[in-house]
Parts: sequence; structure tokens; C-alpha cells
Amino acid sequence: MGGRGSKSSVQPLSTEDADAAPTSPAGAGSPRKSIFGLDGLDASKVLTHRKTRQMQPQSEDLRQLVRSTENGMWDIEDNQGTRKPLPPLAVTWFKNRNLEALHGSLAFVPWIVQQAYLQGEVDDGNIVLHRGSGAVVFSDASGFTALTERLAKKTNGAELLSQCLTSFFTPLIQLINAYRGDVIKFSGDALMIYFPAVDDTEVGDQSKFKVPPHGSYHQPDIGPMPTAVLRACACCIEIQKRLHMFDTGVDGVRLCLHIGLGCGEIAILQVGGVEPPEIAIPRCEYIIAGAPLEQISIAEPLAKNGETCLSPQAWEHVQNYVIPDKSRQLDNDNFHLLLKLDESKFTFPTVKASAQERDTRKDLQFTIAELDIIRKFVPSAVFKQIEDGTLTYVNEMRNISTLFISCSGVDVSTDEGADTAQELMVSVQRICYANEGTLNKFLIDDKGMLFLLAYGLPPLVHTDDATRAVLSCFDIVRAFIKLGLVARCGVSTGRAYCGVCGSAERMEYTVLGDAVNLSARLMANAPANGILVDEETRTRCTVELNFEDLKPIKVKGKEQAVKIFRPQLAITSPHIGVGPEGKILFPWYERSLTAGAQGDKTTIAEVLQTNVMKLCGLPDWDGVCKVQSWLGGSYDKVLHQEPPRAPSTRSSRLENPPSNSPFSSGGSVVLHGPAGLGKIELAQHVVVYAAQKYFMMPVIGTMGPRTQDLARMGAELVRSCLGAYRHAVDPSLPDDEGQALSKLLPHLESADNLPDLLRDAYEGGVHEDTRVSALHELADVAASLIERLRSHVAVIIVCQLEFGTTLFDKTLGHFNCFYEVVSKLLRLAEGKTSNPVVLFTLCKNPDTNHDFVKASAARNWVVELTGLSEDICQEYMAAHLEVPMSSIPDSVTNFVSKISLGNPLYIRESLGQLFMDGHLKVEREAETDPLVYQNTEDLETVDIATWSHTAMVGETMCLLESLDPLEAAVVKMSTVFSSSFSLSDLASSTCSRWSGSNFFDYMRLFHAVQDLENRGIVQKIAVTRKVETTLLVRSHSMLTGRRGSKQDEKPKGRKSLKDAKESSSARELQMFAMNNVLIRKVGSSMLLEAQKKKVKRQALIERALIRDLPARIEELQKKKKEPHIPWYYENILTRS
Repeated sequence: MGGRGSKSSVQPLSTEDADAAPTSPAGAGSPRKSIFGLDGLDASKVLTHRKTRQMQPQSEDLRQLVRSTENGMWDIEDNQGTRKPLPPLAVTWFKNRNLEALHGSLAFVPWIVQQAYLQGEVDDGNIVLHRGSGAVVFSDASGFTALTERLAKKTNGAELLSQCLTSFFTPLIQLINAYRGDVIKFSGDALMIYFPAVDDTEVGDQSKFKVPPHGSYHQPDIGPMPTAVLRACACCIEIQKRLHMFDTGVDGVRLCLHIGLGCGEIAILQVGGVEPPEIAIPRCEYIIAGAPLEQISIAEPLAKNGETCLSPQAWEHVQNYVIPDKSRQLDNDNFHLLLKLDESKFTFPTVKASAQERDTRKDLQFTIAELDIIRKFVPSAVFKQIEDGTLTYVNEMRNISTLFISCSGVDVSTDEGADTAQELMVSVQRICYANEGTLNKFLIDDKGMLFLLAYGLPPLVHTDDATRAVLSCFDIVRAFIKLGLVARCGVSTGRAYCGVCGSAERMEYTVLGDAVNLSARLMANAPANGILVDEETRTRCTVELNFEDLKPIKVKGKEQAVKIFRPQLAITSPHIGVGPEGKILFPWYERSLTAGAQGDKTTIAEVLQTNVMKLCGLPDWDGVCKVQSWLGGSYDKVLHQEPPRAPSTRSSRLENPPSNSPFSSGGSVVLHGPAGLGKIELAQHVVVYAAQKYFMMPVIGTMGPRTQDLARMGAELVRSCLGAYRHAVDPSLPDDEGQALSKLLPHLESADNLPDLLRDAYEGGVHEDTRVSALHELADVAASLIERLRSHVAVIIVCQLEFGTTLFDKTLGHFNCFYEVVSKLLRLAEGKTSNPVVLFTLCKNPDTNHDFVKASAARNWVVELTGLSEDICQEYMAAHLEVPMSSIPDSVTNFVSKISLGNPLYIRESLGQLFMDGHLKVEREAETDPLVYQNTEDLETVDIATWSHTAMVGETMCLLESLDPLEAAVVKMSTVFSSSFSLSDLASSTCSRWSGSNFFDYMRLFHAVQDLENRGIVQKIAVTRKVETTLLVRSHSMLTGRRGSKQDEKPKGRKSLKDAKESSSARELQMFAMNNVLIRKVGSSMLLEAQKKKVKRQALIERALIRDLPARIEELQKKKKEPHIPWYYENILTRS
């Protein structure tokens, strides 16, 4: 509800309706207004917002709730002003769902934040939520890392760890709340707790309270601050008594606490406000800052397990009421260990009782009217699970890349520091979200100001998350330097617990594990404005990055020294297009998404060239057939046996392209399709063929998948223009780019600044605010160069957009400038000159409204690549393995073609994995043809889900992770059915009519299936089952809870169930199927066997009930209508 892909989004009511709503009973001073006059039914949840990616905003179907002027109830109003009354059943359904969402999400917001909002202390744009004083406690638990590592190896490790966390934090948070403490932040396995200094002698009717604020009648009032510190001390004492050496029940692992306590003035800030890629709800973080945090940064490390250390400031307030622990000497004599309360004055039970008696925080608790505020502080994936009542599903063990950033040089407790913190937070959010990462935490603890970013958390999962994390570091360091601050970054990759930590009263979504701790250790060892990464991160990063080996370091928690590396942006070739000696250099060699561990750029270039030769050599492949018909002649594999080159001079033996082709007259050609289908291979073949046969000079510009590189396309276009001009027209053109541009474009005003701009754009050094303007400036220069170049030779402009596994529209919006540049170049391609200009555009799924797509479609110069057929699949497998087609068993061909979907990249990966895992082998003997042997009898038993490092499985998992929870559940359930399934089969497990669900739950499921069908994940199939109209009516009655009116006699003309069965007018039930074998296998691996059995069992029961229950009910009703005659009367009647 309200998230990506859902059918409802959050929208406010009109001003008139909001004013008409009654105020909340939560307090006279509260500015809150109930959105509904129905005890908190959130009207925003009923607004329906349907759209598709192609739909324009003005055609959206917007429906919202407005108050009826007649009866004061609520109506649904569409964008034409038509109103319909909202049924009571809908009111109840929305109200219940909103209440469930509220109860599940309240635990994510501290009391003090709720209080600040409801007391009207938060204005628009106000960063500081609260200023006050009190005691601050930092409680750090030891043993969680060992616990996480041991449970990570178990199949149900996430479930067990979640249970351990809950069993530990539940009593801990109960104690904190009992002493009127407020858990502000979870810092991994540590808590930051605030005990506000409140003058309880002026709150409420004092005659109603049984004990004084501090809990002892015989003691005078000690004041707000000493009372707050006393409560904090009593809380710490009881925590240590009850939870020290907590037994987790896992391999003897025990949890211990060491605590630091300080006091003084504090400030609580709300920072951020940037919308993440997956949802249109701004995300904010709250932090606590002030002098107490500096105190606990010293006190907490002084305390050992089972100890509590007080700062001098805190000690001054309670030194007469507590007894210190003098069993050991501290390194700092001003700090004191806490042993116990002076029980002659106070005891922790009485202190706790007085705190509870005066606790009025629930009077200022968020209601449904503030649900939108709560969403700002809850990760979108977590909130969606809360709405569906499946919060436990977020707890899992997964591989993620973790980025820790420390900041120094700012005091955020001041007004100036608060503004800096806001600017810093916004900068980090923008950089993180541009790379589709998650900002998990912004906090201040014993290590200073910290950011915790995670890459690989749902729904933002990618095959290159490690690269995204490291690339984010470079932008973040630049942002810190711009603000005059110092950053230190640490990145690690590995398996971690990702889920909620805490209890039902207070929790946060967090990441825990050895890999997370390691990134914090790397951050601590990083130099100023430096970045350190671990070995796993280096292994998983793509060739876009290079790494410098550093001396291994010893870190806490590791017996052996840890290998560390310093990342650097890979040095790229300065030549694009035609380079020295006519060698054609393609940018996709430099920007490959292949992991660096799989080979260097030279190896990757050789592999790509081999792929061109083998894929484009398929005579029956539609892609190469269509392109070759434009080029003329036939495919010549000799062109690709050597590194691609352009002829040194125009030869008199050059051929002429076919008439009415883009290579003879110029124009726009679009080549599109999903990744891996051969767009790059076809483009490379076209460029080499056109250069060799027609002396057509390539000009190349690529964009993506990194938002840091938007301006790179302009630099590539300019450099490839200069290379082409130098090769084909003027070999004496200076190598210096500034001099070359001055010679070719003498009237260019910005010629002096262009060399620096070219360098920064090519290396990703342009600031994010000027990347698009820099791109357009360079594109204009390139257009001028192409105009001059075309007067001498024909030109082919190749523009490629590659966004990898980026899936969300908000992030993809960064690449809209690509289409703007292509539109500029289109004008050159459509110009009529003696030398044609061909614009060759490569992208995945271009919008058909773009001018270059329309121009291509008008002349039928669009190539849409799809998967290879099974016959061509076998042909390509034979070419790739270099074996005869007849040597490949049919079972291998069938299996590979099914799981690869005919995608050439997936075919190569599948074959590579099958050979690597020993399922296949090739025997090559000198005297006979090579033969492919199948070592595994049934290849269907191969677990392809373990191939997560491949693009085939990795991209599929990214797709499934990006779905809404309900859509993901539908996909996983659909993999259970070997044949077709219906909506009722799915509903039996998610919203069964027998479990209290109703029509609205069923409709949500229907829309989820509909969205999946539109995306091609599930398919409608020909109807094979027929369900009688009467059965459907009865099923609908069961879903909605509505019953027909009782009638003693059958109305005239109405058919009975028997008559309906005999009628030829039976109503058909739409069936669906999961035909995508790859999604089926990957999705099935994400379900436990017990879950699969449950889905099958529930569907079978549902089918049996639909088939048999209505007839049995009708039979029972008939029996009830028959008069009951006792047996003895029946005997008398029979005898008479």
C-alpha cells in the first residue's frame, strides 16, 4: 500500500476536508487532526493511483476521499468530480489495515520524536526536533558477532538469530521504558538511551501520586537532572543484574553488557528528506547530539563487561545516592564505576515505580493521522511487510556490501552544526540513492559521527553492489571536502544478518555480522579522506576499479591480519573509436560489468571479439540477417579474426552499400532488447564492416550504468571525432586535445577550458550538479566536429545506453540526458550530404515517443532482439564449444535453451557452469570429432540457484528482489505449480476466504498478478477449467461476506444448481502459468520445502472446497426445508 507497484499511494485530503475533520482526543495542545472522523481511518490510504510506465501524468486515474455534505460520511471522488459512497465494508477494511500498520510501525519511532511532532515543536524545514537536558546511556553488548557467525552457517540462521535478539532485547527495552528511558538509536548491537530531565513536581495532580518523583518519601526532592541520572543509574544496575551473561542457547554463546553514562544538554535532530529510488516517501533520520555523547565516548570504553561507568558530570549529580565500585583503578580518575544504589536512600524498585507512575508518554503517541510521518523513519521494504503483517519476513541472512563513513570537524549540537549535518545528510542520501543503495543509519556514538550504508538490501539488489559501494565512496569524500569536513571510509562484503533488532516496543532495521564489523574497523584505520576495502570487495568489483595492495592490519575480533586494499578508478585508454595505427577501440572494453577477478581488460576484449565472430556467424540469426541486409554482401568472419582496424586510406576497391539502406542515405537505426542478446556484438560487427568496406569512420559515445559518468558520453564523442579526423582526414592533427580543437574549431569560445573538462568527464570527476550541463556542452562540440568530419568521409555514430541491473524509474531518470544528446545527433543523421551519417543507437527498451525511435520505425530500421530459437540455440552452442552440432545431446540442448531463454550470454554462462561443475565434458581426440558427454543423467536436478555470480541468475534475483512483497509472494507461489494455476489457488495461501480475508484482499492479489502479467513474469493461458456461474456467485458471496435473501420459493426463471450444470452458458475461469523456466527455478530456490508443501496443500483444499462445498450446502439446505417426521410417526403413517 503506497509503495512501488501498489494500488494506493499517500495523498493528503483537500484543505476543506482536513479542516472539517475533528481534532484528536490525544490532547488539547496537539495540532493533530484526524484524517477521518472514524477513530483514525486514514483517508490517504483509499486514494487509488494507477499508472504504467508509458502513461502520462495527465491520464492518471486519481480517486480520493471527500466528506459527504449530506450525511457526513465519506465518498470516493474521481478526477471528473463524480462521487460514490464508500461502502462500510471498505471503511472497515481500510481502518483495520491502517491500524495494523500503525501498531507495527510505532516501534520504529522514539517517544521524544513523537512528542516533538504532537506538541507542535516541529515546523517545516526545522532540523532540531528537541532541545533539553538529561542523562544519556550507551549500552554496548558483546557476543553478537560470535552469535551471528555461528548462526550464519545454519539454514534457519536468520530465524534463530531473530529469536535470540528478541529474547535479549525484549526485557532490556522493557526495563528502559519502565525507568522512563527512551531508546533513541540502535548502533548495531548497542543502544543509545535518553532519560529526559523533567520536573515531575509540576506535572499533573500531585495528590494522585503515591511516591515522590525520585521514589523515596524520606528524601527531599533532588531536582530534574539528578532524578534523571538516578533513574539511569537504577536502570543500568537492574539491567546488569538481569541480563549480564545472558545465555543465548546457541553453542554456549553468552551476551554481556558494558555501559557508559553521561548527562547534560542534548539536541535531537531530524535530517535528510531525500526520496529513495523505490518509493516517493522522503526518508529522514533522527540523531542525538550534545556534551553527554562526548562523555560516554570516554566512559563506555573504560567499562568492562558487566560494568557501568559514569562521567564526572553524571557522578556529580548522584555521588551522594550511589556506591561506587572501587575494585579496580580506571585509567581516568575523574570517571567512576557504578556498583549499586545507596539503599538507605533509594532502591531501584522504588525509583522505577515512581518513574512509571508519572509516565504520560502514551498520551502523546502517534495515531493513524501521523502514519505518513512514521513512514519517513521506516525503510520502505520494512513498512510494506508491516502492512502485510509479515514483518518476520525481513529477517534474513544475505550477502551485502557495507560502507561505514566517519565524519570529523563538526559539532551538530549547535545551530550551525545542525545545518551542516542536514547538508551532509542530504549529500550522502543523494549519492547513495543515485547508486541504488540504502542509508541504514546516521548516528553519533562512541566512535563519533557515523554513516552506515548498505548495498544489496531489498528491494535494491544488484549484481554489482560491491562496485556501487566503492564508487559511492569517491563521491562522498568529494562532498565532505566541499563542506570542509574529513571523511574516512571502510567497505566490506560478506554474509550478514539483515532484519529487525529490538522488541515489539522499540525496534530498528539493522545489519549485523562479522562483515559489518570489519567495515567499521577498516573505516577506523583509513587515512583522512581515504578509502579502505577488504579482499572480498576487491574480488567482486568490476574492472571499473583498480586496487592497491596495502600491508595487512590487525583488527579487533580477528586472529589473523586482514588484507586491505586502496581502491582507485581504473585508468582508461585515452583513445576511443579509431586510435593509433587505425585500431578501433570500443568503450565497452573499458566499462565492462565483468568482475575484475575474471580477467583484465585485454582478456575481456579478446573474449568479446570471439563472441562477435561466433554469434554474428550464425546464418539464421534474425539480428545479423537484418543488419547484413543493410550492409550488403554476406558475413565475413575474416574481419573479426584480428583486432578491429580501419583502413589506412580510402581504397578505390571500396564497395557501395545497398540503396535505400541507412549506410547509403544516412539515418537513424535503433537496436534494442534485454541485456545479453547481442547488441554489442552486432554493433561491433557493423562498425568494423562499415569501416573496412565503406571507409565509414566510427564516432562512439556510451552512457551508464553509473550516474557518476553522465558526462563521459560527451567526452567519448569528442575524442572519437578527433581520432577519426586524425586517421581519415589530417594525420598531422596535434595529439594535444586543446590544440586539435583550436585548429578544427577556431571560433569556439570555450576551447581553453575543454581539455580539463574532457579529462574530468572521461574520468568521472565532474561534480554531480554540473554533469548534465557538461554533457551537453561536450555534445555540442562533438556535433560541430561531426559536421566538419562528414564533409570528408561517411560517419557512423554509435550511442549506447547501459544501466545494468538498475531497475527503478527514479534512478533511470538520471539517464534521460542520453536521449537528449541522441536527439541532437539525429539532426546530423537526417541531413542530406554526399557522405551519409548513420546514427546507431543501442538501448534496452526505448520509449517509442522519442524522435530517433520514430524516425527509425518510419523506415523500418528498428531491430528488436529476442531469444534464440532452440534450433539456433543448438547451432550457437556448437559454435561456442567448437564442436559439431550432432555431438551435443538433445537433452543438453533442451535444458540449456530452456534455462537460458535463448539469451546468448546466458547460454555461454550455462555451458560454462555445467562444465565447471562436472555435469558436462568434451572429449577431443586428434582422429575424431569432439564429443560432448553428459555426466548427470537428469540435468533438471541441477541447482542453478547456486550460480548467483552469473548474470543469468544474478539479474533474475535482482528482478525478484525489486518486486513488492505481495508480488514477490505471488512469483514464489507460482513456481510451486507444475501446470496452470488460478487466482483462487494463490488466494488460498495469502488471503483465503476461510481465514477472515475479504473482497479487498482478493483485489490486491488480483492487481499483483495483473502487474506481473504486464511485466511478462507470469502469463495468461488458454482457459482449460470451467466454473459454473452459480459457483462463482457463491464464491463471491463467501469472499465478501454477503448473502442472498432467503426465499421460500425459487423465483420464476431461476435455474437450480443442477440446471446450471446442464446449461451451456458456463463461465470460464482465467488460468495463469509460470512459463519462464529461469524465474521458476530461481524463485523456487527462495522458498523452503515446508512453504512449498503448504502452498500445494492449501491450493488443493481450496479447489476441493470450490468444487464440492456449494453442492453439499445446497443439499443440506434442501434437507432443512423438508419437514422432520420422527420415526415412530413415520411407522404409524406407513402402517395406515
